[in-house]
Amino acid sequence: MNEYVEVIGVEHLKTVLSSLSPEDIVKPAYDNWQAGIKTGHTVLNLETGSVYGLGIDLNQLHFATEIYIELFTIESHEEPVREEDFFSKSEYEEFLDFSSDEPCEYIPDIITEFCEMKGIDEYERTVGILAYNFEKEEQANYNMWESKILNKYYDAIYENHNPFEFSQSSL
Repeated sequence: MNEYVEVIGVEHLKTVLSSLSPEDIVKPAYDNWQAGIKTGHTVLNLETGSVYGLGIDLNQLHFATEIYIELFTIESHEEPVREEDFFSKSEYEEFLDFSSDEPCEYIPDIITEFCEMKGIDEYERTVGILAYNFEKEEQANYNMWESKILNKYYDAIYENHNPFEFSQSSL
């Protein structure tokens, strides 16, 4: 017995994509990411058109109860933002001095401690840097980015989709 699911159309998808800011795309993935534990994804549900975050534990399979495509991913083993990119040049020099004063070479929350001491909103800055990098690297050519998402859309809804064979109804 075939199961039929109604998904959003291409025009609706394009409308959703054009309404998203880079921050709207990276923030849900970052909110669901945990270093070494969970991979954070920002997904677009193809049944509802909603965008949300999804955190998947290491070695966990996501049950396919929903049809979605990934817009952005932060792997569990990745560090989303490097220290050098997180701080301005002068802040980074201060941070290096601060971290060298600590008795232990590696303290997991040393960046958080430094940010609290300096009044830096670590969360907002991280999301801002992720959004900036996403816009610069992924969305630099919006049409290419949109085409990549459209191909994911077609792959999700058509079993044997070939991106070079568009029908008039899909254009």
